[in-house]
Amino acid sequence: MRLKSVFISQYKNLRNFDLTFDGTSFIDVFVGKNGSGKSNLFEALIEIFRHLDDSRSSMADCSFSYKISYQIDGKSTAIVWQDRTLSINGDIRKTSESVQLPDNILIYYSGHNDTVHSLVKEYEEKFGRNIKDVSIGQSRLFIGVGTAYKALLLAVLLLQAEENAARRFICEKLGIRSVGETIRITLKRPRFADSRLMEITGVKKRKEAQIDGFDPRTHYWGASGIVRVFLEQLITCIKGEFGHDDIFDRSKDQYVLNLSTDLILRQLTSPSASDMFRAFDNLRTVGMLDEIAMPLIIGNDTAGDLHSFSDGQFQSAYIYAITELFKDVECLMLLDEPDAFLHPEWQFEFLKQVIEISEVTHECNHLLLSSHSASTITTASADQIRLIEFNGEKVVVTRASKAEIIRSLSAGLICFSEAEARLSINHILRNTSGAVLFCEGITDELILDTAWLKLYPAVRCPFDIQSAFDRIFLRNLFSREELKTNFPNRKMFALFDFDEAYDDWKGLRTLRDAETDPFKGLTKQLEYAHHYAILLPVPDAEHLKRQVLNKEGKPWGRGVDSHMPIELLFFREVWIGRWFTRKAACGGAEFIEFTGNKAKFANEVIPSLPAEDFELLRPVFEFIRANCTNP
Repeated sequence: MRLKSVFISQYKNLRNFDLTFDGTSFIDVFVGKNGSGKSNLFEALIEIFRHLDDSRSSMADCSFSYKISYQIDGKSTAIVWQDRTLSINGDIRKTSESVQLPDNILIYYSGHNDTVHSLVKEYEEKFGRNIKDVSIGQSRLFIGVGTAYKALLLAVLLLQAEENAARRFICEKLGIRSVGETIRITLKRPRFADSRLMEITGVKKRKEAQIDGFDPRTHYWGASGIVRVFLEQLITCIKGEFGHDDIFDRSKDQYVLNLSTDLILRQLTSPSASDMFRAFDNLRTVGMLDEIAMPLIIGNDTAGDLHSFSDGQFQSAYIYAITELFKDVECLMLLDEPDAFLHPEWQFEFLKQVIEISEVTHECNHLLLSSHSASTITTASADQIRLIEFNGEKVVVTRASKAEIIRSLSAGLICFSEAEARLSINHILRNTSGAVLFCEGITDELILDTAWLKLYPAVRCPFDIQSAFDRIFLRNLFSREELKTNFPNRKMFALFDFDEAYDDWKGLRTLRDAETDPFKGLTKQLEYAHHYAILLPVPDAEHLKRQVLNKEGKPWGRGVDSHMPIELLFFREVWIGRWFTRKAACGGAEFIEFTGNKAKFANEVIPSLPAEDFELLRPVFEFIRANCTNP
């Protein structure tokens, strides 16, 4: 599968959007600021293929005109949808029945894209309703693979032969030394159970629609089609003699299948790992798969299971696993910030791992990936990177050097490596013992240092202020276990800009809300009670607060709708055109954007401001002062 070109007439901020691929690259990496259109491109591609799939028997609708061309197994297809007319390779068609589509469109989204989630969920539910009519060998076109797939993906990979490249990589990356002899599959009552059992047994009341141990038709709540075929295959992997009542717990209304991993390896891995994944995923789609449990030996003979790994640990091997599972099918993969929760060191390695995993993958798959990570961009080839940006008239895709892209994403801020940032953070933590306030970048640190001196000129700051590499680095720092493990009981605070970093702040696991007034800085105590996450306080000025708060005084709910970097706390009207710009937004609205040089602003302008200009930050400092020592 190779995309060759796509044209989108108008979808959200994509207008007359034209994109051409070279036709040979396995991976194309798209970078750009939040709101630039990366996710909208992915959404539009999903809509295009949804439209084509829904038009198999009768013409469906698509809200925008498009042109798309791609190549599958050496055969090129060009499709045009315009004025409610479908053209395939120049011929007008009433349906898309003859169109060759990818076997699968695999969609990974890190959790912040509600539109992608809704599109995938809608398609999944439709497939689940009709799954009993799906024949063997078929699978649904769209497969959304989020973080909830951790146990399923890991189990399928560990059920492959020991010489399997992806299995070896997973075991090495996660420190898995051995896999138990038995895997337990727990099945729960699916959504179709009542109606299906009533249909089979002929009873009129739902409460009478029960499984009959002597009527095989009712087993597994009457499952049929590809789901039933797979279940019948699974039970052949149970060692020894057993009856229906040995695997069905009537009191709990669930099946518990204790399967031999050796028998699975010998009987269920043919013809491919992707078939096994899809079969288990079909159980999940109909609401039947409750749990997969597999005993593991990890590290130094430590007993563990599929849930012994943090999201960050598994994320380092996550995309690698997906690409290996689907290496043998014609697949378009849309990966929306898959590296977002990775440790910076893993970010640096992850793209290299994906590229090298399998030559077969390169032949069958086309992978489109969006990223904010400088480390990921660093490891990509220059011809793989595309910059999505607004050129003053519309959203365009351009080629640019890695240095130009990093400067664009960071507004000229990034001038050192993530490795240096890690060393700096490690140094300050190991050479101090008090509380630490982490901020997104070096200019944030400069501004906060100046703010403390202006507000408390005769008072020594009771906490250290330390910059992280960027907002993602800061989020990862407080998402993983390193700070808790290496510096236990130490008070630490993360200060996020109230812009796209709102998603990062919101995504951190919360114990309680510690401050709910946005004008004082929304603050939450994290699950590890010594850690706090803070959003920048909002200026009580109408033209500024509307950039982050709705009419009820609540956040808009998405980082892409928020526009409050730390520089905006010091906005002055006379600085329009010098440090700030008024930028048009949807619906005729506008917002103020910082467009100056961050380093110059922090070093030259901030120190010249009077103390009263820093009062907005006083509530943040006071909160930290009150909570920076252990009780």
